[in-house]
Amino acid sequence: MSRMPPLDPAAMTADQQRVAAEIAGARKNVRGPFPMWLRNPKLAEHANQFGVTLRDHSVIGRRVFELAVITVCRARSVQYAWSSHAPQAELQGIAPDIVAAIRENRKPDFKKDDERVTYETATEIMATGELSPAGYDKALKQFGEQGLVELISTIGYYAMVGIFLKSFDVRPPDGSTPLK
Repeated sequence: MSRMPPLDPAAMTADQQRVAAEIAGARKNVRGPFPMWLRNPKLAEHANQFGVTLRDHSVIGRRVFELAVITVCRARSVQYAWSSHAPQAELQGIAPDIVAAIRENRKPDFKKDDERVTYETATEIMATGELSPAGYDKALKQFGEQGLVELISTIGYYAMVGIFLKSFDVRPPDGSTPLK
């Protein structure tokens, strides 16, 4: 349970109900930051659309997306998002040993250049708040302009989601703490 309980569906405004249905449709439920964001239905609606666009409509693809997400989650020890995205990373083709290394705060041994560059880009941004000229050039060469915009947008979005989840003390549904 988070610090702020979910809204009672019977007490939701028409806008909140509409947005909650949109969120549940894409995710099959309303959880994570969305129960809190629904206090401002426009915010919840746009945050949902932004996240769905990054996840499902980008040139970087779902595998790279999930790797970026778990790298951000690890950098900030975001338990809730890790618990939902680490299994997705493996389903999308990220090797279990890479997921384990990230979980254990070790640098993974990458076999694929796009995964290595994703990890390095996300790690640098999360550590410094920016991307160095060398990091920028490497990521631009790997992903192109659109891909780089999408990768950095994913990193920024999940940094925001992480801040939100931790501030509202949203924990994994099973109460676990997969990140030590």
